[in-house]
Amino acid sequence: MASKIIPNVKGTRDFYPDDWAYQKWLSGKFLEVGRLFGFEEYEGSLLEHQDLYLGKSSEEIVNQQTFTLKDRDDRDLVLRPELTPSLARMVASREGQLAFPIRWQSYGQFFRYERPQRGRGRAFFQWNVDLLGADSPVADAEILSLACATFKTLDLTPDHVTLRLNDRQAAESLLRETLGIRDDLIPAVFGLIDRVDKMDPEKFKAALAEAGLGGTQASELQDILQSKSPIVSDWLTEIMAHLSKAGVESYIQLDPRIVRGFDYYTRTVFEAWAKTSLRRALFGGGRYDNLTLQVGGKRQIPGVGFAVGDMALTELLKEVEKMPDAHPTEARVLVTVFAEDLLDTSSHVAATLRRAGIPTELYLTPKHKLDRQFKHADKKAIRYVVVLGPDEAAADKASLKDLRTGDQVTLAVGELVDRISQN
Repeated sequence: MASKIIPNVKGTRDFYPDDWAYQKWLSGKFLEVGRLFGFEEYEGSLLEHQDLYLGKSSEEIVNQQTFTLKDRDDRDLVLRPELTPSLARMVASREGQLAFPIRWQSYGQFFRYERPQRGRGRAFFQWNVDLLGADSPVADAEILSLACATFKTLDLTPDHVTLRLNDRQAAESLLRETLGIRDDLIPAVFGLIDRVDKMDPEKFKAALAEAGLGGTQASELQDILQSKSPIVSDWLTEIMAHLSKAGVESYIQLDPRIVRGFDYYTRTVFEAWAKTSLRRALFGGGRYDNLTLQVGGKRQIPGVGFAVGDMALTELLKEVEKMPDAHPTEARVLVTVFAEDLLDTSSHVAATLRRAGIPTELYLTPKHKLDRQFKHADKKAIRYVVVLGPDEAAADKASLKDLRTGDQVTLAVGELVDRISQN
């Protein structure tokens, strides 16, 4: 009896060559935009101590969405659900050796134990972009401009996506000074505002009352959020001026409902939202000025950044028909084997082409007829086929066929490299 195939873990994905080709394309696009803005690549650990996230990341992520395990010394570890705390730890560890401001970017895998659905899984790839060491609206505008440049690189217009922007510090002042909400209630209120798009008005109002708001306070807050009237601050005004000069203001929408659920955000917060029928957040980010201190650093290093998961953005690219025609990196040449006694000759030619940097596949079953070997090349979209029959081998020559054009020539083996390289 055949063994039963064990399925992949719920919420995870296998990447066959065509799937991985798309991932390479997407990561390449992300990292290319980052390089244009002067960002260097780095990477953090997949495995972290749970203490790194306690009191720094969102309570929901820490308590409900982390994959946890214990090491042999009974210490609590997690598979990283995000990268910002790791980044803060890395920067704090070498803060005296780094030249600030630093611009770092990374593309890697992350894990969250949440309900798998369209555009969301338990294992996903994420592009992280962070600028640390600059406490200025100019730095925030630079990060936002980079996000908008990414939209353009992916051929996404303001009709497809919008970047919703807010000043969390100004929002906190509004809650405290205008609505009279106590300081100790503000974190819970922010948590509810962060989920307001997922709640009907009555449920939202009831949740505000449960959080400790009075009826008038809850009604006034609902009016502010439903009107979508932007919160005005000098900080946001300066950011918008820089974005206008960068020519990306058409992507930006000031929105009081954007506060972000992470505890470490201190001022600028933003989220990219699909404007198509997908109608969901694609990614988010903001300013975090205290995180390096929270992870044990000796001084405050202000930071701003964002993280883009691959799954939601891919759903948008599919919906607006902007998916690339990405293919695996395949061999350019198939060297056939005419007969078993010519295997060594074919192997030598394949080695010659590889030394010249030409991706080459050697056919591995000498008993198969040439037509079957040609069909193999065609199926794998290999452009060139090299044939070495007894006559060609005796004359140190080879036949080269271009399956794309149908042209076929007989060349000295030494000329194969030049002929293939020309195309």
